[in-house]
Amino acid sequence: MKKKGKKGRRLVISSQKSFPIFRNVTMLGTKFRKSELSKKGEVTSVFYEHDYSKFVYLPENRPIKEPRIDRLVGLLNQPRGQLNPVIINENWEIIEGQHRVKACQRLQIPVMCVMSHGARIEDCIVMNNTGDKWSFYDYLHSHSHPSRPNHMEYLKVKKFLDEYQLNTTLATWLLSGNNDDYGKTDFQEGVFKIRSLAYAEQQGAYFNKIRSFNTKVANQVRFGLAFVKIQKLPKFSMRTCLSQLEKYHGKYFKQSGGNKDELLELLIKCYNYCLRPKSKHISNKVLN
Repeated sequence: MKKKGKKGRRLVISSQKSFPIFRNVTMLGTKFRKSELSKKGEVTSVFYEHDYSKFVYLPENRPIKEPRIDRLVGLLNQPRGQLNPVIINENWEIIEGQHRVKACQRLQIPVMCVMSHGARIEDCIVMNNTGDKWSFYDYLHSHSHPSRPNHMEYLKVKKFLDEYQLNTTLATWLLSGNNDDYGKTDFQEGVFKIRSLAYAEQQGAYFNKIRSFNTKVANQVRFGLAFVKIQKLPKFSMRTCLSQLEKYHGKYFKQSGGNKDELLELLIKCYNYCLRPKSKHISNKVLN
């Protein structure tokens, strides 16, 4: 649609994507009919509570960190005090603000609260990621709790990391076989699946062997991608590869930089260096 603007100029108004019209609006767990809402109103009241024993800490929430409590104690001591209320559900489970409750308890001051009916751990994750984002180990702690539907899979991840001490991205990639995002999205959403634990453990053992003589590259995702790829080359021998890496890693991997393809070429050169007879040499031509 075209419309005349000032001084006869034509303004082009682009058509915008239409969005569905919602009849109901949910705020803090309570559903309101949109037609009945006035221009200004109240969803729920903000209240305060002195009894700290009423608050329930969700065990599947991320672990409480003392340095964060210490920082909040300092902030709550400022003249402006509590700026945001702690969010709890009708069971007094803390959905957002567990560190603030601890800080208030330490200061012996009341906790400012707002109640969101029906809120769950999933809402807790969403709320926390809009501010202080969850780390890999926060997700691991939450999804491995017995109350979580897929917790057994995450317990396997935890055991795998404890045993092989790999980079977390490298570990989830080996376990999931996901080449798109190394299993990150599924891991965060709680639906992570291990494709082959035996394969991941085998690769983990290889990486640990390499790390015993080169700590710079063995725990890198890029090196991991290259190392797994080299195993697909014709005539490849793992025994030869590990032996050559142990002997000549200083010649080819003094620095830890390089992308996946560059590291693959270095691996091939290290593999072939002084290897006799030449018929044992491997080449990347087949994979290119």
